[in-house]
Amino acid sequence: MFTTFSAQRLFTALGSNIVDINFFVPGSTTPAFTSGFGAVFSDVDLANTTSIQFFDLANVSLGTISAPSGIGNETLSFLGGVFNAGEQIGRVRLTSGNAALGPTESPNVDLVVMDDFIYGEPRTLAAVPEPATAIPLLLGLLLIAGFRRGGGRQ
Repeated sequence: MFTTFSAQRLFTALGSNIVDINFFVPGSTTPAFTSGFGAVFSDVDLANTTSIQFFDLANVSLGTISAPSGIGNETLSFLGGVFNAGEQIGRVRLTSGNAALGPTESPNVDLVVMDDFIYGEPRTLAAVPEPATAIPLLLGLLLIAGFRRGGGRQ
């Protein structure tokens, strides 16, 4: 009942129709962000049952978009979003249909699987000094500025 865009990547969550994806610097556990994310879904039959919700690094929702529904089984739907006004996507929540994958489908149950993801390479924010490091740095700069002012007087 599912067609594939790339057969080796066809998958779904076990026991749920919701998947959360967090972004990290490749090869590490360092949180990161991206500016765009898209997914290919298979067999979206009902409107507003399959969606992507975007969250920023503070876990605040940036918005939700729903996949277009197809007619009949074995259809593919692509859904994606790109943010170009400085938003940073730290997490996405994919809702695939309105029920977890199971043995039967009825007219009111929309079983959907995911096929492929497309997203920009995760990046980190520019390094910001820790507060414990920033305070001595600030004091040092103030001290240097004070010496410069005092050094010109006699």
